[in-house]
Amino acid sequence: MTVHGVEGGDAVRATFGDREFALWQLSDTTWEGLAAVDREQAPGQASLLLSVLRQQDRQPLAALTMTVAPREYPEQHLRVQEGMVHLSPEDQERAARENRVIRKVLGRRTAERLWQTPFAMPLSGPVTSAFGVRRVYNGTPKSYHSGLDIAAPRGAPVHAAGAGTVALVGDYFYTGHTVFVDHGLGLYTAYFHLDTVAVREEQQVAAGGELGQVGSTGRSTGPHLHWGVYLSGRKADPLSLLHAFGAAGGGETP
Repeated sequence: MTVHGVEGGDAVRATFGDREFALWQLSDTTWEGLAAVDREQAPGQASLLLSVLRQQDRQPLAALTMTVAPREYPEQHLRVQEGMVHLSPEDQERAARENRVIRKVLGRRTAERLWQTPFAMPLSGPVTSAFGVRRVYNGTPKSYHSGLDIAAPRGAPVHAAGAGTVALVGDYFYTGHTVFVDHGLGLYTAYFHLDTVAVREEQQVAAGGELGQVGSTGRSTGPHLHWGVYLSGRKADPLSLLHAFGAAGGGETP
């Protein structure tokens, strides 16, 4: 979204549903930004509210009516170890603890935009599972797929989709060896199931910088990269991030 004619603002915010999204300044009176629609948002009309911050005072700019288009999502059936579907009490506690750590990181918002060039696919390869697909593990329905799966050989280098700061590195129950990159203004990208990790927390990475290598750690059926995008803590389709700035890099869509 682009907002024109903002005079003397310190910051501009957009509120959509229960989330607030930060915009960045293009000129003295023009701001640009991104907003993410929740995967479960009902199709139809919805309101987006714009406000401007001036010396800590929030003033409304406009209320826009948006149309959320319907989208169909397929179902995908997968076979994994039974312990990855029906968790032991110990694994349930571990997964819940790790989720709290991730949510805390995703709740942070770096005040400035850390990327400049368009985002790119983190590696080349066929997309084997798209965002939003309904997952059924060993016959048990689970939550929808929160990112993009890209098939590649074990050990293939995984690159940062855009410039930013490494916000989190961990080895987690579901996602295995994991890296989150903070791109500023509430935008994060995530890289799951890595075989090895080549970065550390708080390290600055350039667009295309190597983060690690493709693996099959965590809940995984084979070597691949799960690439995720989060905006103000809301899961977003990674392909929409590429389209927002003009897709760059390799990769094959289904």
